Amino acid sequence: MDQVLYGERSRNPLARTVHLSEVGLRRGGRTTPLEELNLGAMAEAFLRGAWLGGGGAERPLASLPEGAGLVPVTRATGTCRPVKARQAAAFARALGELAVRRCGGPGQVAALSARAREEGVPLWIARRHAPGPAVRSRSPWTAARCAWTSGVPTHPPYACGHRTASSATTASGARGWC
Repeated sequence: MDQVLYGERSRNPLARTVHLSEVGLRRGGRTTPLEELNLGAMAEAFLRGAWLGGGGAERPLASLPEGAGLVPVTRATGTCRPVKARQAAAFARALGELAVRRCGGPGQVAALSARAREEGVPLWIARRHAPGPAVRSRSPWTAARCAWTSGVPTHPPYACGHRTASSATTASGARGWC
């Protein structure tokens, strides 16, 4: 059984409580695995005494309220989701410490930051091509490009640009047209 690093309790069974553990972040009934979070960017900001928000904006950890408040959580795709926690500062500290620990400690976080600086890309953007939810779901255009590079030219079902009822969804049932 995994240890809860931050947890909320409520008598209301429909309350959207927040639980953070070594396995993932659960908000209400949804669990986000830690692999889908940009732990490197959050750990780097946490070690500098700041918290990473949307679009790379940072604010001091001291500005997070001790009571209820919103804490932005950065995903591997670079997007940010606000998490409504009953103890915002405690949740941010627990998530920051977990991020530093999962990244390999302060030395490894400093190495990640140095590499991002060397490449000229902010750390919160640097992991956009890492395994995560955006990489698992490929569009038909990406699949066709991958097939073209392997020598087998295949075209997406609506390569001519006309959308038909059969081309509105891919084989997995997900929307293929944005």
